Amino acid sequence: MNPETIPALLAASYATTVDDRNFAAMESLMWPEFTQQGPGFAADSRAVFIGNLEFLRQFDSTFHLVGQVAGRWQGDQYRGETYCVASHFYQRDGRSLCLDMGIRYQDVIEMRAGEARYLSRDLKVVWQDEREITPPTFG
Repeated sequence: MNPETIPALLAASYATTVDDRNFAAMESLMWPEFTQQGPGFAADSRAVFIGNLEFLRQFDSTFHLVGQVAGRWQGDQYRGETYCVASHFYQRDGRSLCLDMGIRYQDVIEMRAGEARYLSRDLKVVWQDEREITPPTFG
């Protein structure tokens, strides 16, 4: 595997894993000592992070759209940034709502024995917008 494609592939896998609510699969994307800092929360291990993901179950669904991924490898460690728009869908007072968040992840990925996983993934929320939406009428 080309090391230059690893960050984008990991970011896409992370987004899909969250949106599919397959939180246990995060174990294959992160080293056990994984950490994350964000607005109002922190995780000092992969286990704590996976537990924190349960917070997302309050939403009917999520949709993470991954944007640019930029950074560089120095030896077996990559440092870079990933842009994402995270949409969170839910119902309140009989209305369908969406909370969008523009996120910039600060990523550290480490290669060990030919396998790349996140070592940390701090996030900064750049903007957010909550609005009423029209749910899909097709199935």
